[in-house]
Amino acid sequence: MNAPRLVGPVLIALTLSVVTALAGCAHLVVLHDPLTASEHNDLGVAYESSGQLDLAAREYRRALRLDSRQARARVNLGNIEAANGRWGRAESCNRRALRDSSTDYDAMNNLAVALLRQGRRLDEARALAERAVAAGGERDSVYRATLAEVKSGGR
Repeated sequence: MNAPRLVGPVLIALTLSVVTALAGCAHLVVLHDPLTASEHNDLGVAYESSGQLDLAAREYRRALRLDSRQARARVNLGNIEAANGRWGRAESCNRRALRDSSTDYDAMNNLAVALLRQGRRLDEARALAERAVAAGGERDSVYRATLAEVKSGGR
């Protein structure tokens, strides 16, 4: 006598009961983060471009926990701090990025802006902006605008 084949329906029912039980959980625990520091940074960029600054900052911080010398994530975190008007924190992020990557011209430019917004160390801000302009590149117009603003004293 052949037994009825219930394996498929039983497996589906069991899977549905597990999924239903998990649906009520408030938090899932991830034991292993499969993303690299660069991937967390990229995810942060995606969040930032969609206006989700808190999520972007969280991803930049995760990138930095995985690789504390990730200058790009630090510059990006500095951008979030600047967007929130926290110029001192933006300054710190960009200073650290420059320690980790001394030729990061975005960090130079952003540090110049942070100093300008705080109304301090304007000679340093000008020198940083001039170095960024001298580098040129695809962000040349941004660097030139920063230099012009520094020269005018932020007016």
